[in-house]
Amino acid sequence: MRAIVILIAILLYSVQTLMAQQYAGLSIDNDLFFGKDYYYSSGIFLKYGHKKNENEKSIHWTLGQEIYTPIARYDSITTDMDYPFSGWLYLQREVSYAISEKSHFRWGVQLGLSGPPSLSKPIQNAYHKWILRLPELSWEGEQPSGLHIGVLGQYTKITKIEAHTSFINQVGLQLGTHHIESSLRSGLQIGTIDPMAFYDQVLASNSLGWGVHIGIQLKYNLHDYNLSGSLFENSSPFILPSISFRNTLEIGVGRRTKQWQFLAMAKARSHDTPGQKYKHHQVLYLSILRVFK
Repeated sequence: MRAIVILIAILLYSVQTLMAQQYAGLSIDNDLFFGKDYYYSSGIFLKYGHKKNENEKSIHWTLGQEIYTPIARYDSITTDMDYPFSGWLYLQREVSYAISEKSHFRWGVQLGLSGPPSLSKPIQNAYHKWILRLPELSWEGEQPSGLHIGVLGQYTKITKIEAHTSFINQVGLQLGTHHIESSLRSGLQIGTIDPMAFYDQVLASNSLGWGVHIGIQLKYNLHDYNLSGSLFENSSPFILPSISFRNTLEIGVGRRTKQWQFLAMAKARSHDTPGQKYKHHQVLYLSILRVFK
């Protein structure tokens, strides 16, 4: 009898979860759209989330991989490399709360792997070999293997200027063995879609149509494993100094229907380390989400 009750409880919970609004999608960052293939070279993010029925609460999952390479990506670390080879594969779970229609809070945890376990080298070299028809990258001096944990939080505030014009501020903090940083992201959005579309996955939104986003992200970085290696031991074969203050300029466009959300955003990132040969590095972010119910 007890087993039947437990089974019924599990089924009822599953039905409740399925009845809640959900989304699934894919987002990518890539600099090849600008004819480049170095520094922040690639980001791939598989996303899933669902809305809880109480208190405007929603759960978000991200499986992400980020790849960083130098300009001299076919050479050894004895030459003038301006960025270490580094890969980062992680699973992230976040909980988001709508405090009001104009303010949101989110917190989450990360668990990830760096170095060869991140699979960055074989994935990028396979892409170069079979898609781009280019030689494989050397991956000399790759940042070492590591298991990383972290916590993060964000608070977002929307200020309406006119009916379809909003100013948005987002304050963020990330504490972990891979990254320690604080951030301020501000932007102006014009259009009919929910202003949060460019800052967060949107659930239960009736704001459909188009939107344009222009903004800037400011970061203060205390630790960057991609450049400096581990916080606890100097096991990296190649490290570089990390710039604390960084900025990213953003301009994007979005489209939201009842079942789909599309975003495209061009980003110009400032230096991560003083030796980078170019002042800004351009990356294009593309995202497609399918909303259920």
